[in-house]
Amino acid sequence: MTELILKKDIDENKMKALLAFLKSWGIDVELRKSTTKAIKKSEEFSLTAGLWEDYQIDSTDLRNQAWQRNK
Repeated sequence: MTELILKKDIDENKMKALLAFLKSWGIDVELRKSTTKAIKKSEEFSLTAGLWEDYQIDSTDLRNQAWQRNK
């Protein structure tokens, strides 16, 4: 399955025309509206913040520890 994502809402007439065009080429399409919003980079790890509230560690420390190699 291939997904086509429209980044902005378009009016109903344009959507109907787009669907009709794709169907005229024999492409089986269906319309699904999503209410999810794009996640900004600053919000990516917001759900895990509570996991680390009692620990004295930050992302820089984690990166440094992850890339250290024993020689």
